[in-house]
Amino acid sequence: MNSSKNTSNITISAGKLKGLRLILPPSHTTRPTKSIVRQSFFNTLGSEIVDCVFIEGFGGSGSMGIEALSRGASESVFFEQDSQSAQILTHNLLHAKQRDAAVRYRIYTQDFFACAHILQSLQTYTILYLDPPFALREGMEDIYHKCFDFVRALNNPYIWLIAFEGMSEQNMPQTLGKYARIKQKKFGKSTISYFNLAV
Repeated sequence: MNSSKNTSNITISAGKLKGLRLILPPSHTTRPTKSIVRQSFFNTLGSEIVDCVFIEGFGGSGSMGIEALSRGASESVFFEQDSQSAQILTHNLLHAKQRDAAVRYRIYTQDFFACAHILQSLQTYTILYLDPPFALREGMEDIYHKCFDFVRALNNPYIWLIAFEGMSEQNMPQTLGKYARIKQKKFGKSTISYFNLAV
């Protein structure tokens, strides 16, 4: 793959893959998570990322899942149905694998919303990260409601945390099915909302 036009300044910030440079898909297909957002999220999690499965519902470049692997996640699972983005995601993951042969990952190129059965089958401590395209994008006007409905339908106690990165102006529910919103952190136009499995 020719990376000369796509190589970004985004690098993995900590852990065994620290300094790994990632290639980004075109800006019209994905919206990469900013470095400050990524670092804040993983600093919030701390050691809780270790040995968990990390799922990116909208994989893009894979920056969140690869950062999770770098910081000790046992496996990252990516969903990315855009073919060009999936190719770049695969490239980034192979690059990570070259750095550390022990990293484990899976890529699914189906529509994330059609893959509830994959999440329901998980039997490992799991974090789900949802960073859908902004609802302002053509054809994505109902993307947040689709995500909300998807989470409400989840019934797997192993998925203990769901983080939702979305537009700061988006009104986020207090609860989503079995999950309760425990905190939010704003970064300009983006906000991360944390939902914990209610006990």
